[in-house]
Amino acid sequence: MVVLDEKDKIAAFAAGHDLHVALGYFDGLHLGHQTLLDYVLRAAEEKGGQAGVLLIEPHPLKILKGNGGIRNLNTLADKIHLIQAYGDIQVFILPFDRSFAGLSPEAFVRDYLAGLLHIKTAACGFNYSFGKGGAGNSETLCRLGEVYGFSCGILPQITYKGKTVSSTAIRRFIEKGQMKEACSLLGHSHIYTGKVIGGNKLGTQLGFPTANLELDQELTWPAYGVYGGFVQEENGLIHRAVLNVGIRPTVKQEDKRASFEANLIDFSGDLYDKTLRVALTDRLRPEKAFADLEALRQQIAKDEKNAGEALDSWEAALEKKHKTIETIFSHNKDFYS
Repeated sequence: MVVLDEKDKIAAFAAGHDLHVALGYFDGLHLGHQTLLDYVLRAAEEKGGQAGVLLIEPHPLKILKGNGGIRNLNTLADKIHLIQAYGDIQVFILPFDRSFAGLSPEAFVRDYLAGLLHIKTAACGFNYSFGKGGAGNSETLCRLGEVYGFSCGILPQITYKGKTVSSTAIRRFIEKGQMKEACSLLGHSHIYTGKVIGGNKLGTQLGFPTANLELDQELTWPAYGVYGGFVQEENGLIHRAVLNVGIRPTVKQEDKRASFEANLIDFSGDLYDKTLRVALTDRLRPEKAFADLEALRQQIAKDEKNAGEALDSWEAALEKKHKTIETIFSHNKDFYS
């Protein structure tokens, strides 16, 4: 599996494969997206050929409405990781710009789906829209498929325990700090990936050294507060952690930019400049200001104890399902069912 984002390379690959392609933005790769991937994987198996996903990047709202248009759940790199971890799926990426936005629905199908990719099967959600002003919908795609020689599958709205599965709903849960609810709709853990950068060393002074992660500020961040969670190093080692997300109101600072800090429980070592993957589990408390640093230190000690108890429960649940802690960082939708 490779990722292709240049038209000549996409065309060369398409010339040698019958492609069955899922269409959408795939932010979060939630349970609804997974039904699309299942569809094209099954089509590839039954008809022969290669399953694929066509990504249009960045999100159209980023171009049409600026950075305030949407906050993604994943970086592009993490989205690709999720897709390719799901199965034997080729990822094609086309750049979205104002010229692309001006394509009519038929021009998009003619020039890209039929002309560039020569697809045999297209799969989309019931609410899929494409073309200038979103003029094309799922029914339009199927009608054009008959014209240009590919079959089309429209997948219905997916729900989970009565809740509508959508990236928007998941963002709302995360913004409220309701991580388990978000993960139940995702069907897997929500992972943040960041490089450890230098901080103000306050955690070390208080006796709780932290790793300050550099995260994309335009992602959907969880509600500010303190969380329990698991942190995975590049070498695969996994640690329990207490994580603080927010602006650290107790600390006087000119820059009130939000930070994402991880205190790895029972860990000693240098993580500077390493890339960590973080799965938040439980929001232990909201962010608050303390009277002084000693009060903050005492609260951090309580947070570590509370996080340990919460993480005990997670590990017990994993053990009950005959799973290991590595499940948290793999595709594990049955863990949340």
